[in-house]
Order: sequence, then structure tokens, then C-alpha cells
Amino acid sequence: MSHKKALMMVGTLAVLIAVMGGALSFRAQPASAAPQQQAGESPRTITVTGYGSAFGAPDIVMLGLGVEVVNADIVAAMDETTARMNAVMDALKAGGVAAEDIRTDHYSIYQDYGYNPASTGEMGQPQYRVSVGVTVIVRQTETVGELLASAVQAGANMVNYLQFDIEDRAGLEAEARDLAVADAQSRASLLAAALGLSVGEPLTITEGGNVYGPPIGLGGGGAAYAESAAISQGTLRVDMQVTITFALQ
Repeated sequence: MSHKKALMMVGTLAVLIAVMGGALSFRAQPASAAPQQQAGESPRTITVTGYGSAFGAPDIVMLGLGVEVVNADIVAAMDETTARMNAVMDALKAGGVAAEDIRTDHYSIYQDYGYNPASTGEMGQPQYRVSVGVTVIVRQTETVGELLASAVQAGANMVNYLQFDIEDRAGLEAEARDLAVADAQSRASLLAAALGLSVGEPLTITEGGNVYGPPIGLGGGGAAYAESAAISQGTLRVDMQVTITFALQ
């Protein structure tokens, strides 16, 4: 073999080795990426909701009272409504309600045609229906029955609602919140133990709450005389809930 051909074969072999070496190096790269993906995995967590309730006696009553008058003469209807509502407010103040605890919440006037009493199917004479309502805060809760009777005797013919409430709920909310957090921690521990794990630090916390005290609807309709209404205030329940995400260990 000539010296020139020997050199050519050596050069070709060197090129092949370089190409194969590059291919081997390229194929080895994906194997080194796997540990980086494992290091970036999200931590294990558990999310639970805890509930807590606290109970307390109401210290205020929200009372909705109103007067409604129907008359063919709109001015007469307005005058009578005003006179009767003024008498109702005077009776409330005489019963111990402060003027700032009485607030007008609606005043409306609309035409009410109705039908002819002779059942002819024709529209009757138009009537004007005038209505005014007030929201009353009663701070002496034991007097609410007497106040209702006095208001009806003074001219109120609508009692829209009666709702017991707690003016400052911060103390009961704090008590219910502590109970809700303890409940959430207990739930998380039980679930984690069932999986052979333990609960770590809390990562996120979301709070929610409600107060249960449904209004008592007493309906409408006035009377010439009314005895003190039998009202029982009972207790109110303050509910709180917290949703917490814990780390798992």
C-alpha cells in the first residue's frame, strides 16, 4: 500500500470516531435531566375545613313596622298614613325607644284599581295605596312584646319582621374561630395518620362565618286593642369555618 493511501484511511477513521463520539455524547444528555425534575416536585399537602359554633343571648331586636292606607283620595290617604305613623313613633318613644333607633325604610304610593264589586269584570274606581315602614332597634329586648302591642294600638297595621340579634359579635366570633381551627387540625391529623403521614405547618388559611337568627314574620293587620305579644328571645348561634392547607411530612 502506498504512503498516500495509508494517510487517507487514517483520516477517514478519525472522522468516523469523532462523529460516533458526538452521537454518544448527545444521547447521554437526557439521562442527566431526570434528577432535576424530581427536585422540582411540589410538596405534599392536605386541605381540610373546620367548623366551630358559639352561643349567646341576643341583646337587640330589629323590628319592622308599617302603616298602609287605601283611599280614593290620594291626599287623604297620605295624610292618614302620616298621622298614623307619627302616632306609632310617639308610642315607641314613650315605650323607651330612642329617636335615633327609629329609621324610615320605605314610603310608596301606587294606584290599585281592583274590580267592580258587582262582578261585572270591569275595573272599579281607582284607589290609592299609601304605605310607609320603619325599622326599629329595641335595646331592651324584654319590652318588645309591649312595644308591638302599643304600636298596633297607635295605628300600625303591618309587622313585617322581628329579628333578635347581637350588636357586638366579636367575642362569640373569636370563640367560634378558635373551635374551627382546632377542628381543622384534628381532621387533618386523622386523615394524615390514615395515610401513615404526619401534619406539618399550615400553608394557607381561609375564613368564613355566619350568624343564625331567622326573622320572625308576624304578618299584617291592625286591631283596636292588642295584648302584649308572647315573644321568646332564646339564644343565637355564631358559626365560623376555616379552610386550612397543611404540609404533609
